[in-house]
Amino acid sequence: MHKAASFFQRCAAIKKIPIFASVDVFRLHRIAGCGDVVHYKKGELVSRKANPPDFVFFVISGRLISYNLDSDGKKDDVEFIHRGMFFGIISALTGETHSQNFEAINDSIVFQIPVARFRNLLKKSPDLSLKFSKALSQRIRNKVTKTEFVSRSKIISVFSPTSGSGSSTYAFSLALSFYQETGDRVIWITITSRRPVEHPVESDLDEIRPKWRKEPEDLVTVTEDLENISRRIVHSNVGIDIINVSFDPASHQGLVQNISDFVGSFLDDYRYIIVDLPSELDDVVMKTFTQSDIIHLILMRQREALETARETLDHIETYLKDTFTEDRVRVIVGGAHSHRNLADEEVAALLDYNVLAFLPHIQRKDLAMEIDSPALHFWAINTSSQYWAMITRLSRQISGVSVGLVLGGGAAFGLAHIGVIRVLEEENIPIDVVVGSSMGALIGGLWAAGFNADELEKMAYEFRVRSNLFKLIDLVFPLSGLISGKAVTSWLRSKFHQKTFKDLKIPLKVVAYDLIHRKDLIIVEGLLVDAVRKSISIPGVFQPIVNDDQLIIDGGVMNPLPTNVLTSSDVKKIIAVNVLQSPEDVIRGYEMTRLELNKSLAEPFLKDPWFFIDIRFRFWLNKVFFPNISDIIVRTLEASECVIAEQSARGADIVIHPDLSGLNWYELYQADILIKRGEEAARLQLGKIKEMMQLKKQGLPNA
Repeated sequence: MHKAASFFQRCAAIKKIPIFASVDVFRLHRIAGCGDVVHYKKGELVSRKANPPDFVFFVISGRLISYNLDSDGKKDDVEFIHRGMFFGIISALTGETHSQNFEAINDSIVFQIPVARFRNLLKKSPDLSLKFSKALSQRIRNKVTKTEFVSRSKIISVFSPTSGSGSSTYAFSLALSFYQETGDRVIWITITSRRPVEHPVESDLDEIRPKWRKEPEDLVTVTEDLENISRRIVHSNVGIDIINVSFDPASHQGLVQNISDFVGSFLDDYRYIIVDLPSELDDVVMKTFTQSDIIHLILMRQREALETARETLDHIETYLKDTFTEDRVRVIVGGAHSHRNLADEEVAALLDYNVLAFLPHIQRKDLAMEIDSPALHFWAINTSSQYWAMITRLSRQISGVSVGLVLGGGAAFGLAHIGVIRVLEEENIPIDVVVGSSMGALIGGLWAAGFNADELEKMAYEFRVRSNLFKLIDLVFPLSGLISGKAVTSWLRSKFHQKTFKDLKIPLKVVAYDLIHRKDLIIVEGLLVDAVRKSISIPGVFQPIVNDDQLIIDGGVMNPLPTNVLTSSDVKKIIAVNVLQSPEDVIRGYEMTRLELNKSLAEPFLKDPWFFIDIRFRFWLNKVFFPNISDIIVRTLEASECVIAEQSARGADIVIHPDLSGLNWYELYQADILIKRGEEAARLQLGKIKEMMQLKKQGLPNA
């Protein structure tokens, strides 16, 4: 940190603090004489918990957070402190030590008054004392009512070390998506260098790239007049605000010191600040990185571009030091279509870095309409395109509005998931990730692969003819299971073919269980056939999968409703579908079956001879073969899974629990009833789902 010594600088800075804004010039000078204006770097501690009260702090610019550390050393009770706010006053008035840590999360300017001088100032200015009392009362009221009065803005920098990568198209699309998905205020900032590109890369993305209608403003001039920054912002006709600036690399030394203030000047007015950076990794870009919450590196699939990108990652890591993490610096691979493009596996191997997303190539058919305005010309991308789907998923993840769907296990009961999916499709409820266990992995996997509810229903109806069930049965000598699973694997392969997790329309996580190591297996890569086969290996029915030192069985045995897979991730809104029968469902179903059976057995022979013979034959068959070992094992598992699933359901925001009374775990031939019950249960929860979503989608204007 360092102090600004000029008295007039202090006066100008204090005038920006709302609680001092209306004081007269004489008192302003008195306040300025009481303290100092101090500059704190990003990540610097302003005050530490348990320190004695030394100063009262007033934020002039930038952002800080207050927090405590939990037993694991992680930040807890986090609150954001932004421009115009003050802290440390309670400790100053009570004499108690600071109850939290205070840290700058952007380069920040703070006016600090020593405690003794602050108390003296309040004694001599009763009206100021009253102002502080009101402000503290409002703060306490907000805490009690849990009112979020702090702006949790995010700065997201978009950078590509290679021209022609489509990074500007990506940055602009991301900004649009933030606005459309959240309805919050968004600004797109483009910063360009006036240095000519020596070897420009020709790209078929150039036509799609947003093009400004006027020359950019000089960034140095803009940073020297931040008080009037609002005059330079263009309010576009697509919902987001935009600003276009450029700088001369030959004379940017002073700019490096001011770029933090420039980027930070938008924090109080915008929820999302998207900074589109030039492709030269100079000091201006690096300094912008230090102020960014998230950095998206847009890379091309060519070998030479990726080799440059690897060097870029090393430079950024060296510059950011301890603040460099894969959660903060995220790699997105896209770029123009080329015969030199590498496969996903080659890209990952060459980078040796986690790739957040592989952007689909934008094709001409993906362009929805051309939009022209006085400030900007661009092509709107079709919202049904794969490219836009990926952009939407990323923006929803960052903004915390991602929705996860958890599909639980339950053998034939899992067909009810299809009914739930149908309702979600009809109501256009966006799902960003699917987690499936056992039958939920099968249905979820097929849906994530691109099959809609009608197609899933058609697959389920294959088994309405009971004899078709025998196609899935390949009996073996029952050492570890009655069925080898080869016939089931063959059926799965006829649906999934050779698709892998990277071919999915929606991200998927499949849950299986390793008996030897006694832990969940969360499968997110490889062939879908292999993942689903592992997850549906019901003990006592299917032979388990032996894989190296693993013995893999049905994921639903220990995690029948795997909400925990999402609660530990960035997904904040979870819909869980629990298809397991509760004890009440089982008892109700047993009574229904008994009454129907007694009624059927009472029917006279002459009324319907064939029905008379059929019902008695089934009754005899049931007594001979049930309960059998597989039925006993599955029902035993269901009893314990039901308890686990109810506990796991507490981790979901919405729980859909279809009434499957009177149905059995093996009755795949009851697909129509199971699907209908799932649909009915989903519709009952539809109001709560929409309320949870709080959808604020905004549309683009007509061309």
